[in-house]
Amino acid sequence: MPGLHPGKLDLEAWFDGEGPDRVGTHVMRCARCQRHMAEMSRLRSWLRAQPFVAMGDQVDEPLPAGGRGWKAVAVLVAVVATFLMVANRGTHPGGLSAEGPRVTGTTSPALHDADPPAVDDPAPTVASTTPSPPTTKKAATPTTEANSVSQQALARAHQPGEQKALRLGLIVPTKGSMAAEGAQIADVVRQRVAAANAAGGVAGVPVELDMAPAEDPAAIAAMVQRATVLVGGFGASAPTGIPWLLPADPSIAGPDVVPAESPARSAGVQLGGLLRRQGINGVTGVIVGSGPDAALADGLATKVPTTTVAAQEAGTCAPEVAALQRAGAVALAIAGGPDLAAKCMKAAFAKIWHPTYGILLAPSAAYAGLQSMPEALGARTVLGLPWPTSTAPGAARFRATTSSTSYRALVSYAATELAIDVARQQGGISLESIEQGIWRNDLIDLSGLTSRVNILVVAFLGTWLIAG
Repeated sequence: MPGLHPGKLDLEAWFDGEGPDRVGTHVMRCARCQRHMAEMSRLRSWLRAQPFVAMGDQVDEPLPAGGRGWKAVAVLVAVVATFLMVANRGTHPGGLSAEGPRVTGTTSPALHDADPPAVDDPAPTVASTTPSPPTTKKAATPTTEANSVSQQALARAHQPGEQKALRLGLIVPTKGSMAAEGAQIADVVRQRVAAANAAGGVAGVPVELDMAPAEDPAAIAAMVQRATVLVGGFGASAPTGIPWLLPADPSIAGPDVVPAESPARSAGVQLGGLLRRQGINGVTGVIVGSGPDAALADGLATKVPTTTVAAQEAGTCAPEVAALQRAGAVALAIAGGPDLAAKCMKAAFAKIWHPTYGILLAPSAAYAGLQSMPEALGARTVLGLPWPTSTAPGAARFRATTSSTSYRALVSYAATELAIDVARQQGGISLESIEQGIWRNDLIDLSGLTSRVNILVVAFLGTWLIAG
């Protein structure tokens, strides 16, 4: 990448879902490349909204050379140029519209990384594993059939008739220790909906917001009956029969959920790759708990040698830490939920054990605020969105428009943007409509239902910094 920026062809390939993942990681952090992406997005969205006449349609006679054919091309070029000038006048510095960057949707087969079953082994034994051979994943490319689906959805969006309102559902806690963050999320989502409505809503119809307390099952059930899609939020398990986009809690899962974070296994693969790049010369000790975060151990084992010990959920984690210390582990991974991670980090700190290659955690640690623990200093994990206090363009935009520094609120904000823009581009919203596209802006990069960008972060004095 000359000059530290991807070339034009690399950017255009990534825009179409064909480029390497490293381009996406660069774009997520580069305002200049995001401006280029924004111009491409606006042009593509405008062209898709214009009437399309197939070659040969409504042509009564051949066009003579230099005749109407060239005039038509000249008119199209002039219209496109005029559109770009008008669009640039209506943007803020940096190429961002008053509403914020739109989520760009292009059709492409989704890439899925199935999350394996969680490991739940109560036996306090130590087992050793070695890295499994790498597998090659065939890259997905856009297809004519997928593009046809997009054109059909666009046609439905422009059919005459009454446009139904997009009604977003939001679930947040209103009681207890999490009520304050729930209120902050609700305020952020309201602001994003208001900005969308100021820009015309969806097909001229205002977007509606329906909220329910996380501790009130009856209110959630009633809201689900009224809402089109759930966005962000947290505090309740996933109801059936309604899509839930980017819940602000990685433990919320189900067939209708589009997660904000990669599965724990994928996070383990990323963290194991980081250890290998750092030249790790020993085994990684893994304390394996229950639940979906246990799969972090499986991902790590694909990249580095590991030694595992099963966690005793009711204990202090001191015996497990001692066993791995005796085994000579040079890194400590905690493949379990935030409660287990907190206990084990405290136990390691109490034993004055600071593994050479540090502590590795599941993404759920960031949602639980473990970065504020003194014992977590230097711990690393993987996030699907930029941390709200980071210098990333999306994080800076989020702070400027909401004054919030909550990661849960940023995730909910991104989910609201995703829902609104899918509805605008597809004429409606469903898991199928999301699965058939690639959706990206300065906060998210989804290939169908799966995040394509994973950000390695390190805990430092109450925040998460991008890891080197």
